[in-house]
Amino acid sequence: MSVPLVTIGIINYNCKKYLETCLTSYFNQSYENTEIIVVDDCSTDGSVEVIKFLEQNHQNMRCIYHPQNSGGPSRGIQEIIKEARGKYFQWIASDDYAEIHAIRKFVDYLEKTNNDYVYCNLNIVDENNRITAHWNYTVPTPDEMIYRIFTYCSGVIPMNGLYRTRFFHENNITWSIYKDNDYSSDTINSLYFIKNGLKYGMIKESLINYRLHPGNCSHKIKERIITSFTVYDYIIKNFDELVYLPHIQWSNQKNREQFKNYVLAAFFYNRILRYIKLEDIPHYIKYSITGEKIKECIQVFVQEGMRYLQEGLTQGDALKNELELLAEKYESIFSE
Repeated sequence: MSVPLVTIGIINYNCKKYLETCLTSYFNQSYENTEIIVVDDCSTDGSVEVIKFLEQNHQNMRCIYHPQNSGGPSRGIQEIIKEARGKYFQWIASDDYAEIHAIRKFVDYLEKTNNDYVYCNLNIVDENNRITAHWNYTVPTPDEMIYRIFTYCSGVIPMNGLYRTRFFHENNITWSIYKDNDYSSDTINSLYFIKNGLKYGMIKESLINYRLHPGNCSHKIKERIITSFTVYDYIIKNFDELVYLPHIQWSNQKNREQFKNYVLAAFFYNRILRYIKLEDIPHYIKYSITGEKIKECIQVFVQEGMRYLQEGLTQGDALKNELELLAEKYESIFSE
């Protein structure tokens, strides 16, 4: 009996140190019917030479070389989706790698269900492939996922499992870059796929090894803050407030749209305060970041919060006093 083709897409940028480990983990899969697409994002560390050498010795491997760096993984993922010949596909960063039975178990799962996506728990490994921790996941409902992402501004499921290629073709979608932000785009795309009806499940095994090392523990605080804003913005613009803010008594409000603007303005103000107090900044960054730098980074939150305030003030007098008081708090942010 023939087994379906699986496309493995590997995104590489200056990861020569780990690249061969990643590729070898897919050359050695117990599932044999695979094609491997490597997308190199204009590496300068000798990665290209490694890729070309391996390509000569593996007929199922083909490569895409970017003449200029694209600034993130999303363009490469889009190319993998476009070029995938397989019934299923996976994308993975070149510093991560798979267990030997990963693809076989993923395929077995999708062949037995009508789901579009399957993921797994992750082993966390260091620079020397030593397992240092495990990240274990659940299968939240779509509403639970939206709520948790809005509450914690963090991804809820990993996005480097196995996808049914047909899901993208039938919905005419690809990997999304929302508001041109390609920094930690997994979270946005989990929301984007849910919006398009993604059906998903998981295997409760650690089949993917996710590498934590200095190169991927970014200290780019501005990108982190802007990314959190884009996540909030995407949820607000695409999902019902009853889902992402379920504890608020929305039905009791006479002027619901004005109330929503007030609630969102207050939400962004509270986020601003937390950033100013360094409460949502990773510990390895907070001691090297200045107050002035934080205030520069949170401008996007200030502007959006003020926009909700101004809109609310045009919607009647029901919450006029509350909105004006909150506007004063916004104005005081940079006077302190």
